[in-house]
Amino acid sequence: GVRFDGRVVGMEPDERAEPTPEPPWAQRPDGRPARRVSLTREGIVDAALVVLDREGLDGFSMRAVAEELGTGAGSLYWHVRGKEELLNLMVDRVIGALEVPDPDPPRWQEQAKELARVMRRLMKSHRDLARLTLGRIPLGPNAVDANERILAILREGGVPDRTAAWVVDLMSLYVGAFAFEESLGLASPTGEDLPPERVVEMIGEYFRSLPPDRFPNTFAVLPYLTAGDVDERFEFGLDVLVRGLAGRAE
Repeated sequence: GVRFDGRVVGMEPDERAEPTPEPPWAQRPDGRPARRVSLTREGIVDAALVVLDREGLDGFSMRAVAEELGTGAGSLYWHVRGKEELLNLMVDRVIGALEVPDPDPPRWQEQAKELARVMRRLMKSHRDLARLTLGRIPLGPNAVDANERILAILREGGVPDRTAAWVVDLMSLYVGAFAFEESLGLASPTGEDLPPERVVEMIGEYFRSLPPDRFPNTFAVLPYLTAGDVDERFEFGLDVLVRGLAGRAE
């Protein structure tokens, strides 16, 4: 029998019974077991990133995060004020993986480029994360720490203060926008589901069909209009930015 204190008669207090299986109709619809974790900010952010990777930003919700944790949405609000705060925490979590080196003034340009490359990889590490960063100013502990260390690299490299302050935002915008567009893939001009190679080929064919006498400048650069893969174009933009920045360095 069972006593009112919940113990089974005849069972010693330190004995542990196996949990009773739930009925099949109580299981999660997709067959995944609910995660059993203690509700902490860190655990909630972990679950939120899992949901973001699975559902994307359009399908992201506090309810979906709560279901991932095996709890109710209301219990999350003891730890985060709402969806916007959780999104900010997610961005700050990923920024925390950005290791900013100590300043090396003779190499500050290469350090700036390498940080941008790492930022791009981090933006691509979670679905829709790059989209999430656009229009959002990261102000979490990891973000302000990274910002401080990046500013040290720039200022010790001779970059003026206003330029250093603005270029951190400019570089983040370039990397975020590039990574976001990269995540979208290359849209077909016909609306059909075509491989990127065919889309680029169609664009090149259209440019070549234009009248050369009306578009002499287009024809002059025609070999380059569709040349270069996504990595080469990212490096080109990065080089332009850093060269311009170097021109302002003291």
